[in-house]
Amino acid sequence: MYSQNKERIPSARFPVLVLIICLPGWAQIPFDHVVVDEHGPRDPWAKIIADIDGDGFDDIVIGGRDGPLVWYAYPNWKKTVIAQGGYKTVDGEAGDVDGDGDLDIVMGGLIWYENPRLGGDVPPKNWKAHKVADHPTHDIELGDLDRDGRLDIVTRDQSEFGQKAGNRIYLWHQGQGDKWTQKVINCPHGEGLELADIDRDGDLDIVIGGIWFENSGKVIAGSWSAHGFCQWHANATVQVGDINADGRPDVILSPSELKGSFYRISWFKAPADPGVPGWQENIIAEHVECVIHGLAAADMNGDGMVDVVSAEMHQGADPDEVVVYINRQKGVSWIKQVVSTKGSHYIQAADIGADGDFDLVGANWSGSYQPIEMWLNKLSDRNAPSHR
Repeated sequence: MYSQNKERIPSARFPVLVLIICLPGWAQIPFDHVVVDEHGPRDPWAKIIADIDGDGFDDIVIGGRDGPLVWYAYPNWKKTVIAQGGYKTVDGEAGDVDGDGDLDIVMGGLIWYENPRLGGDVPPKNWKAHKVADHPTHDIELGDLDRDGRLDIVTRDQSEFGQKAGNRIYLWHQGQGDKWTQKVINCPHGEGLELADIDRDGDLDIVIGGIWFENSGKVIAGSWSAHGFCQWHANATVQVGDINADGRPDVILSPSELKGSFYRISWFKAPADPGVPGWQENIIAEHVECVIHGLAAADMNGDGMVDVVSAEMHQGADPDEVVVYINRQKGVSWIKQVVSTKGSHYIQAADIGADGDFDLVGANWSGSYQPIEMWLNKLSDRNAPSHR
């Protein structure tokens, strides 16, 4: 996430090159740029989209480097402080940790904040902090790993900037009474993490750059077998989506560190047996600077195909592009649409306003330009029936 130079990592051999089309007047997605908060939490690292107050509309949660952790309520984006600080992460997740019907927030540290709404319609306040462990992280994911009805936490730190801590994945299994049991999975040094059902057996597996770990259903006692599917940059932002519409979860990877190095953005086609190595690589964008710390997979133009959104951090060489790559012909070609040239970090795609299309939310993690901003997708307005 920080700026630092590093030797370029060689590209893998014989990738499948995908054509990128740049046609400014063709198939453009209409966006309105909206500043949610010009002066939000300083250095807004964590970005979470969730319906905090239970009104059926997604809200925005932002965590500053040193706090506070705040949420902005749709539609007027009134700001409420959840916590002043006390977490150590660039990531966060929302989910019903305590099973009471509202969404809680999990942050590094490792802490989860209890949403006090309890089914009411009063804006929540006085969030209670629950400490899971004294555990700084870089990446956090939240999911029910053993399908027992309770959400578990998966974390990973990073290996850059002298920390050398990204060679372990931590599983935090939630038991009765807010009790957590830890398991550690060893992995190569790096950063990046995602949960998805790669083998389509009904439980969540763990995905990092080039490897997925198979969930046996036994979170603590299970072996979590590692399956290498490609050779990739050590530092990866990871997303999963069915790019070619064949019913299998493909993996999208971008290089997340460091400035001055160059790599590529690619998607990897899942085979019938995801346990086999050497998934087919399909390049989305060649020779990008390794500052793509924001990656999202969503159908941005409403054509039924999964598109890819990438965002360069501000420390990269200008312009710092926020881009929508529009999926054409099931991942065979891509149309590049630049949404911003001011950069963003951990960009999120969500249906703000519940109008049926995906919008983008982001902010730079540092630097002179760091408002909390949205790019509202106006496609639903364009497709709405006219009334005379």
